[in-house]
Amino acid sequence: TTYTWTVATNTNVTGQSNQSTGQSSISQTLTNTTNAVQTVVYTVTPTSGDAGNCVGTNFTVTVTVNPTPVIANKTSTICSGSAFTITPSNSGSEIVPTSTTYTWTVVPNADVTGETDQTVGQSNISQTLTNTSNTVQTVVYTVTPRSGAAGNCVGSTFTVTVTVNPRPTVDAISNQAVCAGSTVSGVTITGSVASTVYTWANNTTSIGLGASGTGNITSFTGTNVTNIPVVATVTVTPTYTNNSVACVGSTSTFTITINPRPVVPNQTATICSGTAFTTAPTNNAPTTIIPSGTTYTWTVVDNTNVTGDEDQGVGQSNISQTLTNLTNTAQTVVYTVTPTSGAAGNCVGSTFTVTVTVSPRASIANKTASTCSGTGFTVTPSNGGGDIVPTGTTYAWSALPVVTGGLTGGATATGQSSINGTLTNPTNTAQTATYTVTPTSGSCTGPTFTVVATINPRPVVPNQTATICSGTAFTTSPTNNAPTTIIPSGTTYTWTVATNTNVTGQSNQSTGQSSISQTLTN
Repeated sequence: TTYTWTVATNTNVTGQSNQSTGQSSISQTLTNTTNAVQTVVYTVTPTSGDAGNCVGTNFTVTVTVNPTPVIANKTSTICSGSAFTITPSNSGSEIVPTSTTYTWTVVPNADVTGETDQTVGQSNISQTLTNTSNTVQTVVYTVTPRSGAAGNCVGSTFTVTVTVNPRPTVDAISNQAVCAGSTVSGVTITGSVASTVYTWANNTTSIGLGASGTGNITSFTGTNVTNIPVVATVTVTPTYTNNSVACVGSTSTFTITINPRPVVPNQTATICSGTAFTTAPTNNAPTTIIPSGTTYTWTVVDNTNVTGDEDQGVGQSNISQTLTNLTNTAQTVVYTVTPTSGAAGNCVGSTFTVTVTVSPRASIANKTASTCSGTGFTVTPSNGGGDIVPTGTTYAWSALPVVTGGLTGGATATGQSSINGTLTNPTNTAQTATYTVTPTSGSCTGPTFTVVATINPRPVVPNQTATICSGTAFTTSPTNNAPTTIIPSGTTYTWTVATNTNVTGQSNQSTGQSSISQTLTN
């Protein structure tokens, strides 16, 4: 059997043609010139017999022609550390069927990281590449495009050549600090990548330097007409351009500080013993000039009655020490202070004094007291024996004492010359009341101390009765049932008895007994 055919022309497909000479099969090579699936329909006439005189009924062959990607070589230029992305699109002579995927191999470049082969189809060609050198590098990808649901329409490979520009850096530039009127050294700006252009921006033009420029900075005289250090931050930006792609590197900053000089008159301070004085002069030009960031060092004339006064050779942001007066009278300490301003510590002002008066502060150890329920106690601290009690010290306890066992009678007090109180113990055991006391002498409040008062219980027994037969003993042993009956442990009883002449055995008892008991005969 042989076959001849005619074909319905599809203008989007090439290679189709009619065939009038019998063929042993129906075959042609078809090319889809679009990015969409096309069909070509053949109408076929089969013929058999040696003379070719047995003609069969026509049948059709419908050929589906899937598109195959056709993509030209690509190029891309990126900055080091960024991603290139190539997404071919269907246009012109390029055929990019929908859902085309790409795999690739890459020629490694030892000066570039991030380039890897890709065996799983991707929707585009993309990787993040880092140029580890300071020169331009290239990376070449050989890409295979595939289309069709099964990815079985493989297009010819094409290349993607990626130029990876280096990112320039700026060599470190030292900060500078000078006093007003001094020369700021010129700045030479260098970096890692040749042909880099360096631009700089100055955020504070009052120092005598312009707002911006390109290239090196020449020396100039620093100016500062204020009482604070003027700190200018100069930001240098490196830019390297290749293939019209400008790669901006990391900026580098340095500072230029123009420091003023401090002026401080003599100072005084008054503190309570055990606290810190702090002298932080504030600007009041022209009598007091305090540049921001001024630091102070000092020497001190030692006072043997005061502890905590020490020389200071390291610059501090203020003049401060904690001084303790060991006596119960006021003491003075004199500091000679050197003020310094400027980041480099080279703007030194004239010395001044700080005279500190250290008022005494009461310092009293914890105290105890003991009394019976309902009887007052009094504690009056005195100077000496480790206690510091300035003349006229008063005492206050603004909170009720902390009591145990339901003690009552505690009260707050202020301005007392002693610590005192009268409390009632409603239990049958000793209880305590803890007073937290604040001593005050003049304007100085001392650290709190406690007075722990032990309040011993008093027995409370209501009248008792007993009924016995003549010639037997009665025994009354009250038991604790506070608050109506309070029987502390170890309570004893003595008694007197109203004589009844009709009863014998009754007698007074002056020696404490553990119970009330006698044998009575009617």
